[in-house]
Amino acid sequence: MGAFLGAAWWFSRQKTQNATRMVRYLLGGGALLAGVVLCLRGAIMLGGPIGLFGLGLLGQGVGGFRMGGGGSGQRQAPPAPSRRMSLAEAREILGVAEDADMDTIQQAHRRLMKKLHPDTGEGSAALARQVHEARDVLAAHLDGKA
Repeated sequence: MGAFLGAAWWFSRQKTQNATRMVRYLLGGGALLAGVVLCLRGAIMLGGPIGLFGLGLLGQGVGGFRMGGGGSGQRQAPPAPSRRMSLAEAREILGVAEDADMDTIQQAHRRLMKKLHPDTGEGSAALARQVHEARDVLAAHLDGKA
């Protein structure tokens, strides 16, 4: 029991990607072994699909190999880097003048976040990101001036 609890504690400390890979190895190996045992005992109709399922899990864990028609088999390209927001766009989003100081920028940011936060009915994560980015661009511009 202590070994099981120790293994569970260790597993909980792993990164998600590593934990997913470990689960695929364990389940894939177990399914492959069960499929082979069932086939050897004469239950080929049951052991075959279970063994193939195990091979599929092991393939996903090893290198992203996919069995079946689940997509093109190619990995997706990473998203293109977003362009940096201009000062004029940031001022327009926050609704502040060119000579706005940091307090004015913070007040405009808070006002908009109260309205556009994803938890409110009117907001979304994309709008909140734009407001945050606008504040960050203007803050960086003010820091560069000082």
